[in-house]
Amino acid sequence: MSDHIHIPQAEKFDARKGAKLKSVFVGAAGLGLVGAGIAFAMSPKIGAHAWLFAFFYFFTLLVGCFFWNCLHHATDSEWSVVVRRQMENLAALLRYISLAFIPIAIICVVNPDLLYRWFRADPQQDLLMLGTKAKYLSVPFFWVRACAFFFLLFMLSTVLRRRSMAQDKDGASSHTFTMRKAAIAGIPTMAICLTFAGIDWLKALNHHWYSTMWGVYLFAGAAGSSMALIVLTCKWLQSHGYLKPVNEEHYHLMGKFLFAFTVFWAYIGFSQYMLITYANIPEETIYFRVRNTGSWNYLSMSLVFGRFFFMFVPLLFQGLKKTRGIIFCASWILFMQFLDMFIIIMPELNPDGFSFAALLAAVFAWLAIAGILGLFFLKHLGQGCVFPTKDPRLAESLKFTN
Repeated sequence: MSDHIHIPQAEKFDARKGAKLKSVFVGAAGLGLVGAGIAFAMSPKIGAHAWLFAFFYFFTLLVGCFFWNCLHHATDSEWSVVVRRQMENLAALLRYISLAFIPIAIICVVNPDLLYRWFRADPQQDLLMLGTKAKYLSVPFFWVRACAFFFLLFMLSTVLRRRSMAQDKDGASSHTFTMRKAAIAGIPTMAICLTFAGIDWLKALNHHWYSTMWGVYLFAGAAGSSMALIVLTCKWLQSHGYLKPVNEEHYHLMGKFLFAFTVFWAYIGFSQYMLITYANIPEETIYFRVRNTGSWNYLSMSLVFGRFFFMFVPLLFQGLKKTRGIIFCASWILFMQFLDMFIIIMPELNPDGFSFAALLAAVFAWLAIAGILGLFFLKHLGQGCVFPTKDPRLAESLKFTN
């Protein structure tokens, strides 16, 4: 079948076309680092929470890109071959996101009370620290888990990208089988790492709180927002003359995934809220009591309507997915992920209400990490072709239709 399909020539990214964006990233990183430093100097607690917010926001995006890459190989997908390299380039940034964790690690060593009170909690005084919870909330075990998360995600994402780029050179089918094996291992690894990272770094901000659906909720947000990032990355490359094989049929399917995880996020979020509210156990309801009162309630309602209801109807339409309208939807979903992470983290800093100082600190921290990761992304972009050129499923991807 591939004999009747024109296989496009390999596309190499010209660094000069990314010069403007590189300048934006440099400016964002510089401004963000200065602003985040000032915020931390003025209020260490605000600065610490803001940096944790920005770190975990990008952590979810990159883990989500890793998930989509693994799903592509594990299911032997054809449609995503032409966009897979950008999944790989984004997931490869997991090696650098660990650098953004260093300030959090320093805070945990020097003054853990800024983020995690359980570090110095006395099990005899804090009854919820007794028993099995005390075994998990162990400081040495906390560091072991953090190192394991970064190592496993880095190792598997690196294997997938290196094998993919090696296949561009020799076209060997053995790379496909190796990537499939790594991807099959990568999906449960991703699930475990994201779930327990969410417990360790977010849920433990209030170590009294319980939720059995926390990992699934974080995954739903990560998968949807990372697909939005992949859409925007492909659109940006196409605006500079690259990724010619990617057509409206590919965007149509990516739009379907945006819609699917918009609904899935709402389903999991409502299920968690309903079950916790129905059970009415103080250790569970504390999370929503804080976020459903005062000024936090306005943001919580904005998240519900903005992420689900506002996106539900537009993403139903096939035409929007195939036009530039998908750019707006993808951008909005990324903004909603920003709001989601903000609502998860910042109420633990100030349960009484929303703080503009905390928002400003969060924006600075976000700019800092976005700028740094953006620079590394441009570096990765120039290291290989912008889409796999010798993947055995490339011909099928080129003629893909929904």
